[in-house]
Amino acid sequence: MTRRHCLGPSCTVLLPAPRAGGGRPRLYCSERCRSAHRRLAARIDRGLLNRAETADATEEALHRLRSAVYAVAAQARHTAHALDPQTAREPRDRLDGGPAANSTRAVLGLVEAAHTALAAAVEADRTAGSGWSAIGAALGISEDTAARRYQPR
Repeated sequence: MTRRHCLGPSCTVLLPAPRAGGGRPRLYCSERCRSAHRRLAARIDRGLLNRAETADATEEALHRLRSAVYAVAAQARHTAHALDPQTAREPRDRLDGGPAANSTRAVLGLVEAAHTALAAAVEADRTAGSGWSAIGAALGISEDTAARRYQPR
């Protein structure tokens, strides 16, 4: 019969040969090695669970980002339609409120949709593992400012 090494992490003890009378073979040289192996296995299991949860959260964040970008596109089409006098033939299609702020109000909805899409993009990047310094650099602001603006509360 072959002798086995202890399964404890970083343990090199050679276990005694199994008894001739049978019984369950020893896997660890001591209770300490058994506990250390179980703690290590639990940490590995938690890590695998966290990776799976992170992958799901990343997919959800990307879905929210895609939805926000589609909303920006729809708002841009609506804004272009409202500002074009040839496509807005009926008075109800045009923006109300006089000519002074008509363009500003039309673009304001587009800006709000773009801010929502930007927040969704930052959330997707954070969920994927990007740091505040990388996000701040992409936005042209400091990492502290990026964290203050976009960190969930």
